[in-house]
Amino acid sequence: MIPRFLLGLVASILLLATGCKDPGTGSTSGAALYTYDSSTSAVFVWSDLNALYSGTATTVAPTKQITSSLFTSKIPSLAWGGLCLDSQKGYLYLVSDTGNIVRVANFRSQSGVANSLDVVSFSLSNTGRLSGSTFGQASVDPQTNTLYITENSSSGTQIWVVTNASSQFQDASIGLQALQVSGDSGGTGVASASGSVYAFLLNGSDVGSVVTYSGPRLRKGTSSGFTSANTLIGSSTLIGEYGSLALDYGNGYLFVARHNADSSGGTAAPIQAFTTGMFGQGYDQMPVLTLGNGTLQSNLRVIAHAGTKNWLVGLGGNGATAYGSIWIWQTPLGGSAAITITASPTSSLFKGLAVDGNAS
Repeated sequence: MIPRFLLGLVASILLLATGCKDPGTGSTSGAALYTYDSSTSAVFVWSDLNALYSGTATTVAPTKQITSSLFTSKIPSLAWGGLCLDSQKGYLYLVSDTGNIVRVANFRSQSGVANSLDVVSFSLSNTGRLSGSTFGQASVDPQTNTLYITENSSSGTQIWVVTNASSQFQDASIGLQALQVSGDSGGTGVASASGSVYAFLLNGSDVGSVVTYSGPRLRKGTSSGFTSANTLIGSSTLIGEYGSLALDYGNGYLFVARHNADSSGGTAAPIQAFTTGMFGQGYDQMPVLTLGNGTLQSNLRVIAHAGTKNWLVGLGGNGATAYGSIWIWQTPLGGSAAITITASPTSSLFKGLAVDGNAS
């Protein structure tokens, strides 16, 4: 009982110190769910996440679909976590695992074939790429209009920084502006807001001086770099393989997914949550909250948060194989259990999703 008491006490102190809201509260209205179906090259939209969550059907067709010829030609294979939204400016971004990017403006008003004037494709330059790399999770910082995209290979890892993301023109080639720490590897997760960038790295050089830590780590920085002081690392963090990130910037929480099927954690909780204020307060810290079922969600691969609304969503996958099911947590900071829905058609395959918290 003592460890549980201490954990609760620490969590309470951290909540007070960071000025966060009550973990069990927060609006869930006005949120929509967006996914990209690789089997049809279409964006699926469920326009009312509350209705989807409270409904009785487990297989549900989307409210609408968005298509474009550029989806088919530029995004034949979405990167894991390669869908993100700028809900303030109204842009949707799709990133392929080979570095192509498609941007859709006015995404809320699109239905069926998107207005061609609103769809633009550009790409990350071939110069500066890692050998044999694959691109992964993408995140857009709505406050700075900056898009971040992870790149990972056996030779290293880096995050591409795309400034003025909403202004990039058709067929532009984006030069490398790399965000990385020398020696880090296995970078598969990124999240950003208000000028801060968070990254998940699977391994790298030891961190610390008197006591050193190795293995998976979370870093906090800016578009210009990370510092070792702003790192969470160590066995107490419980973080593991793949490390997709989701940022609740309304309350100041970072959610981290782990893929138990490929981690050494067995049936450990598949999601850990840390307050953003924990960075810089010590390396080997316990999460203030764990979420999910380590057995039922052992293949959790991608997560996304609404940002300012109380929704967390996730997708499963194994290796290169994507699935068609979606996990949805309402009020995740309250420790709620997830519901599972399957899209219709059931042949759908999802590798990226996002929640629009300003849908209405």
